[in-house]
Amino acid sequence: MHSSAVEVLSVAVAEKPRRRWYTVFALSVAYLIDSMEGYTLQFLWPYMYPALGIPVANLAILQSIGRVVSAITGPIWGYVADRASRKAILVVMTGVWGLWTAAKGFANSFSQLLLFATLAGIGLTVLEPAALSLLSDLFGRKERGRAIGFMIGAGFAGSLISVVILGAIAEGNTEAWRYGFITIGALSFLSGLLLLGINEQPRGSAEPEISDVVTAETAPKIEPQLIAQLLKIPTWVINMVSTNIDFTGFAILSAWAFTWIVELDMGPMVQVAMLAMMLGTVLGHLGFGWLSDHVDQRHPFHGRVAIGQIAFIINLASAIGFLVLGSRSVLLLSTFGMLFGLSFALKGSGAQLPIEQNVLPPELRATGRALGSWISAFVTAGGVGLSGLLLTRLDNDLQRMMLIMVPLPILIGALVWIPLFRTYRRDMAALEARLSDRRAAISQ
Repeated sequence: MHSSAVEVLSVAVAEKPRRRWYTVFALSVAYLIDSMEGYTLQFLWPYMYPALGIPVANLAILQSIGRVVSAITGPIWGYVADRASRKAILVVMTGVWGLWTAAKGFANSFSQLLLFATLAGIGLTVLEPAALSLLSDLFGRKERGRAIGFMIGAGFAGSLISVVILGAIAEGNTEAWRYGFITIGALSFLSGLLLLGINEQPRGSAEPEISDVVTAETAPKIEPQLIAQLLKIPTWVINMVSTNIDFTGFAILSAWAFTWIVELDMGPMVQVAMLAMMLGTVLGHLGFGWLSDHVDQRHPFHGRVAIGQIAFIINLASAIGFLVLGSRSVLLLSTFGMLFGLSFALKGSGAQLPIEQNVLPPELRATGRALGSWISAFVTAGGVGLSGLLLTRLDNDLQRMMLIMVPLPILIGALVWIPLFRTYRRDMAALEARLSDRRAAISQ
């Protein structure tokens, strides 16, 4: 029994798929542009609403409707990605569909902007579940953190680049913000061409229990009745609830922080603070994915869970510091901003995403991610919408609103996370047993 397992592992190590790092690169570029697309509205908003003559609080409506549309379509795309070609879905919906973002640049009214934002939102939930599922079939459990971290880090680099590029574009004149949308839409289309060369392996190819026997014909595919099994995986449920509550705080901060920083009127260097936060997020994803893989190899049952708990504590403290002390100086704003970004990345690439992929069967990975994003879209849409209402009641005091709406979700997410110390080990063992049974069935 032991020698058989060693043989399986040796085959998995010896036969690493071709172009797997090109695939990471291509997905990372697509994620970078997708992230730029997702952040374009909020970065250009300070320049847009005066030009279009609409209230500043309407940003909450646009942000919320995009999340609701994504929530409606997200589970559908996840299910399709667990049955059909993930590569084809990514090329069409991540690449070609991005042209709707370019259309926002031609909007002349709030109703037109709302229409284009709604259409663009249909494709914004495709990339992450399909890409994570695909990467999990190219990289084993001990390497997923670095692959996921590289891709997610590139995604957040998109937000970093957005601040520099979009800010420079929008400063040109009152109508220059339009070129920002047109540029990002064109880049999204070009990313679809890059995705034509990615390597899509059969589902389950990176699992040592079945890696040497699974083929495109025998690879598991999702069936409608299997979706309910997600609720029987405690780690997935706890991780999903914790992550979605926690992400609401990040979504609210990212939606309003840029506008708040502009309002601080602390001079031209104030934008460095947002760059510091985004740079921290990018560097954190790139580095902590590797770190979490190393910790996981030494402490496979509790290492990633402990990393997540530590990250929650740092993230909560840095969010409060950013909002309370940041208005005193650009240095404090930048320091706490970077610490917030680093700790947020540590939660994601270091714990939340690898843990999710490590407990889900291959045929449920895209659906599990999509359902998590589906719930997140409703939760964050409600949170961002509530932030807009609260902002109005607080006489547009952004700092007071964010001090209420940002730290609380992070604290709740940290408390919900604690039971994973008990469930993660059990659910990993259950998946290994399930895959071993599947190997026996395929080999017959």
